[in-house]
Amino acid sequence: MNVGANVWRARTSVFGLILTVAGLCSGGVMAQTSAGAIADGRGRVVALAAGSDATCALNERAAAQCWGNNWFGTLPPPRGNFTAVTMGENFGCGLHSDGSVECWGGSSSVQAVPAGATFTTIAAGGDHACGLRSNGTVLCWGSNSHGEATPPNKAAFAAVTAGWAHSCALTAAGVATCWGDNLAGSLDVPANERFTAITSGYYHNCGLRANGTAVCWGNNQNNNLPSGQVYTALAAGVNFTCGLTLNGRIVCGGDNTFGQASPPISRVNTYVALTAGYYHACALTAGGRVVCWGRNDKGQATAPKGVFGMGTVAAGATHACDLGADGSLVCSGSNSSGEATPPAGSYADVGAGGGYSCARSAAGALSCWGFNDSNRASPPTGQYADMRVGSLGGCALSGNGGFGCWGWNNSGQNMPAILPIGIGAYYRQLGRGSFHGCGIVNDGSARCWGNNGSGALNVPGSGWLAIGEGSQFSCGLRSTGSVVCWGGPMTTTPVPTGYFKALATGEDHACAIRDNGELACWGDNSHGQASPPAGRFVHVSASYYQSCAVRDDGTRTCWGTP
Repeated sequence: MNVGANVWRARTSVFGLILTVAGLCSGGVMAQTSAGAIADGRGRVVALAAGSDATCALNERAAAQCWGNNWFGTLPPPRGNFTAVTMGENFGCGLHSDGSVECWGGSSSVQAVPAGATFTTIAAGGDHACGLRSNGTVLCWGSNSHGEATPPNKAAFAAVTAGWAHSCALTAAGVATCWGDNLAGSLDVPANERFTAITSGYYHNCGLRANGTAVCWGNNQNNNLPSGQVYTALAAGVNFTCGLTLNGRIVCGGDNTFGQASPPISRVNTYVALTAGYYHACALTAGGRVVCWGRNDKGQATAPKGVFGMGTVAAGATHACDLGADGSLVCSGSNSSGEATPPAGSYADVGAGGGYSCARSAAGALSCWGFNDSNRASPPTGQYADMRVGSLGGCALSGNGGFGCWGWNNSGQNMPAILPIGIGAYYRQLGRGSFHGCGIVNDGSARCWGNNGSGALNVPGSGWLAIGEGSQFSCGLRSTGSVVCWGGPMTTTPVPTGYFKALATGEDHACAIRDNGELACWGDNSHGQASPPAGRFVHVSASYYQSCAVRDDGTRTCWGTP
């Protein structure tokens, strides 16, 4: 239930046992993300967490977004990236990649995460939270009026969940233990049962057996979940429970006052995760779309259009390409060299440059089309996890640290700086401009190479999340959220201050998205390319004399005169 924590946790081996923790008040979601991920509209949703009347989503780039009731500061989530999110009654908690936890909203006691503690999984309850530590112990904080924040430490646990005023944990052997308020028998775990997952509701719990059947105990235990089904995940709310079936469907049972036990019927969607709040529930489709149902008086069951995964837009010199969330690709503008005529197929990313365009398929193959002077439209073969396209060429990274660059190479811009051998260093971002390229190393430092006549290679410091390359300058986004530029005319151009979450560089200008979603642009504005429209955005792209962005409702817009 997410009166407690509602977080779906991806299946992962814990001490040799496969545990899938789902549901209201359940454990953490491990988003698959890389270091230095930046929040933007390209990442699909990978996890959901529902609270009493608010819901949060986490995308594959480790960014969280929440919607619903904000009376207690439940939204928006704090700055930063998370590997897990969980929601309580009026608060949320996020797990950072270093194991630290940050909670927001609710009472001061639930925000007071134990200093120095690190966790592998988190769960939020009514007004308390619990975390599973790497040694198998559980540590809780917040309200403890019923002993819900005082876990037993006699056993090594592998999963944790939290309800309204009680908590439960699961050992590696599948034995469940609960503590806190025993109203309605919420602590009375059925004897001789073993579970692979557990979820807590308001005053009841449900466990998932190894054979996929479920058993519930506590309040309303006999009217919660339909029998005769094989489940892969469970989520419990206030007197209702939902289960994810083996074929990707959702069935619910129990109280249906607000339609919370009546999930929408779909012949096209299959689901991979679900979460339950007080009186609403949400599920995640295989395509990364959020579907919610039940009580919606605070907007908790209305996911914003394009929370994440609404695709992206790429600004080229005189054209632009629009990638939909479904992988469809459409280009517009100048097509003198075929740059606006993409090949048929489904794509995961797109880039546009001077008279050419490139796209990366879901399998990682690169395709380019349009003007091919100096091989700018001739990418390397192979499978790549990331692609960045500049005006005269691009670079791509494979998942194992390999890379490939292509295009104009008069200054060695296709030859990334060699990293030290034997210390585990590798590039986690790679890009190039007209005359130089830059890469971010996995330790947050950066290297640039190519033409340094303008100082574009003189990287100031470290701690980088992103770097963009212009014609004779570079700009970088630090982990602190600040933006810094160096080289060429940018050495004398004022850079906006504040906290930013995404960055894009054109030939002689740059744009960035502030933490509130608003745009800021600077540099050459001779064609209006540095005069962004008002509104809130999730993705931005910049080129020669135009810039394009995706609004937080998924709509696209461009400005400037290409």
